[in-house]
Amino acid sequence: MFKKASSTLALLVMSFGSAAATYQVDVNLVVERAPLQIAQTTAMSFPELLVNEASKNGDSCYAIETPMPNPIASALCNDANVGGKRATFTVSGTPHAQVVYTFSAPDQTQDGLRFTMTDMTAGAQLDNTGEASVSFAASIVLDDKDVAINAPGTKSFSYDFVAAYQ
Repeated sequence: MFKKASSTLALLVMSFGSAAATYQVDVNLVVERAPLQIAQTTAMSFPELLVNEASKNGDSCYAIETPMPNPIASALCNDANVGGKRATFTVSGTPHAQVVYTFSAPDQTQDGLRFTMTDMTAGAQLDNTGEASVSFAASIVLDDKDVAINAPGTKSFSYDFVAAYQ
């Protein structure tokens, strides 16, 4: 009985010696939406291509600054010591944001030459100025020597680059 009375007394003392209240805090949310932008800073380019009697189907040339050491990989390049240029893009938007990007190209063959690029999706984080640099390359493959040797001139191929916030 004494234990029950002391518990009741303790509750009475606590209820007279304490207080509780609920308070409110307000926050102001500001939304900043910076559109993601893409600028091509370097256009993809290939060195001059050469097809002659010594050329073989499967010979190729890459859009890279340093030519490939493999003779077949650079056999379509007119000068094995001259490279091309990778396509380089600047993606800009909200600083420190994560972006995902994809580059791709449809299957394209013109006058015996095939433009090839491995489709790729990757991610990057924009730096403190809100930018990231992305580059990629492609190759031209001799698909049909008999057609190509009779079709000199400029050929145009296309590729896609897409970037989005993650």
